[in-house]
Order: sequence, then C-alpha cells, then structure tokens
Amino acid sequence: MSKKIYLLLTRTGTRFSSMIYRATGYEYTHASIALDKDLKELYSFGRRNMMLPFIAGFVREDLNSGVYKKYDNTKCVIYELDVTEETYENIKKLINVFEEHKHTYKYNFIGLPLILFNIPYKRERHFVCSQFVAYVLLESGAAELDKEFTMVKPRDFLNIVNKRLIYNGFLRQYTYPVL
Repeated sequence: MSKKIYLLLTRTGTRFSSMIYRATGYEYTHASIALDKDLKELYSFGRRNMMLPFIAGFVREDLNSGVYKKYDNTKCVIYELDVTEETYENIKKLINVFEEHKHTYKYNFIGLPLILFNIPYKRERHFVCSQFVAYVLLESGAAELDKEFTMVKPRDFLNIVNKRLIYNGFLRQYTYPVL
C-alpha cells in the first residue's frame, strides 16, 4: 500500500522572501514538506518568531498563523509524491528526530548566500528550508535529486520525476483535492 507526502513551494512576500526573489528571480523562495494532504503536518526551516526573522531553525508550520496568516497573498505550488509505507515511516522518523531536538537545529544563514552562488558549504545541525526538505527526501529514499542536499534550492524540487502537481495558486485558497 502506498502513502503520500506533499511538497509545498512558496513565495510569501516577507522582506527575506522578496530579497531572495529579487536576487535570484526564482518563482518560489521557500520549501516545506508535509505528511498529509491538508498540510497540518507541515515542516521546514524558517523563522520561529514572526517578528524576529533571525531567530530561526526547525519549525512545524501552520497555515493559519505566523507568516502564512500575515501574508495571505502567498503564491504556492503543491506537489504530491507516492511513497512506500516503509519510506513514509522513515520520513516520520527523520522528522521526529528534528522535532525532538529542534532547539539544537539552526537556520543556515551563512550557507544561504553560498547556495545561491553554487558554493558548497555544510554546517552540522544547520539547514535552510530546501536543504532540510532535500535531506529528508534523500535520506528516506522518497525521491532522487541531481545534487547533494546542501546545494538544493526550492526550484530544484521542480525536477523531481515522480511528483504530481495538485495545486498552483494562492495558498489561502488551497483545498485538497483541487485538480
């Protein structure tokens, strides 16, 4: 029996997101992974406090609060991936490790500009959003990527072969299934 996971790519309109968008031109500047179609179990690396963007690390995201609530014109795409039961359990275990030790994981502020310039840089327990999602996908065997997790940008998830687009639009209007 197969299970499903979801990749959420967004551009919120925060200063940080806008800065990345202007510097790169990438349509989506943030990546998250969800274990359910309603995006209630949604995980990434980002700000832990809405008002303090530099206090950042592993987060369980909530579509009804924080950045997503404030920036209700957040553009997004959502992809669905079929995975085996074993792969799904591996993903849950990986995420549980991050959750159990969430205060030891930090946002990779130094690595972010280096990724944009394709300069490899790895720090233990430091991730940006796309590194985290790529790490979970690669370590669990859920998907193959053509580069090491430390070099993955949100747009690289568009190259995953076994994904299905289930939504493209404003995040606030998402209901499953749409397409």
